[in-house]
Amino acid sequence: MPRRKKLPAIPDYKGAGKEPDNLLIQKSNPLLSLSETGLTLAEFKILDAYLGRINSHDPEKRFIRFEKGEIERLLDVSQIKPDDLEKRVKNLFQTIKIKDGNKRKGFTLIALFEKAECYQDEDGLWQVDLGASPSAMEYIFNPERLGYLRYNLRNVVKLTSRYSYVLFLYLEQNRHMHLTWDVSLDDLKTLLRCTADTYKAYYRFNELVLKKCHEELNAKTDCKFSYEPIKRGRTVKAVRFTLEPLALAEDIPGQMSIDDFPEIMPPSYDDVYDEEAARRDRICKGFDSAEFSGFTDEQLALLKDLGWSRKRESDIERFQADVDSFPDACQYATAAYLRQTILTAKAR
Repeated sequence: MPRRKKLPAIPDYKGAGKEPDNLLIQKSNPLLSLSETGLTLAEFKILDAYLGRINSHDPEKRFIRFEKGEIERLLDVSQIKPDDLEKRVKNLFQTIKIKDGNKRKGFTLIALFEKAECYQDEDGLWQVDLGASPSAMEYIFNPERLGYLRYNLRNVVKLTSRYSYVLFLYLEQNRHMHLTWDVSLDDLKTLLRCTADTYKAYYRFNELVLKKCHEELNAKTDCKFSYEPIKRGRTVKAVRFTLEPLALAEDIPGQMSIDDFPEIMPPSYDDVYDEEAARRDRICKGFDSAEFSGFTDEQLALLKDLGWSRKRESDIERFQADVDSFPDACQYATAAYLRQTILTAKAR
């Protein structure tokens, strides 16, 4: 049997900089199903920090190092006992079930990480090296193939409730489709793993979970929302969520741009477009069409961000055959999805 590959002496990515909370996470749709597993909030934070540190388009570099003190800051504690850290890290190596809608009906069992090396210095601070397992790489790298959710680590790192974390992901997933919607009470309880008799009555579920999530998310994240019960007769059957729109001009620290893909060649056709169309096309391939005229650079960047996780695999394959560049094809596919959405909205 071949020997397991060791973590490199010098990891691919070291340190999170002065503002690790500003790391941008791209979590594939299959990984979002981990909310149905027994992973704790601390373990989700470690996974999110890993996802924020890697370059999701460079699977050759899958090893990262949390420098001394970074794990403590991530978990918002001054010190972690060895047994406690071992327990948290060990849970990331358990066999977990992944739901992948792109594969035939069923599920996949994998371990997220291949190996962890933990070292405690004389001050009690931990240095942790992590590397994704080979079986997890298809869910971690190039997430646009599977669809993904993008969010900033600062939106989850201060959360103290697993309920709040899972609800945040659910709300942000829905933001790409609508700002107001209803979800059945039973489905919401299942999502938050609140199926015990303790939460059977809505008022108990509301007091113990929803109210606290509402307060924490509105206070600590960019996800501002309200909610109300929907009754059928005297019984609550559903919950209606309403999200506040994000500011169009918001500059998300660490947000990926075309500069993150150095292999993209400068367009050879800019000279045949007018200056306005060329400006839009530089923000996202395909934005040169008339449907995207009249938007500011900030608005176009936000449109690209919102449409990126919604693009269709069939469009990516179609465009890649023409442009022979996967990043370019992803941009064209994003523009195609947004163009159709704009045309549909105008037709209503």
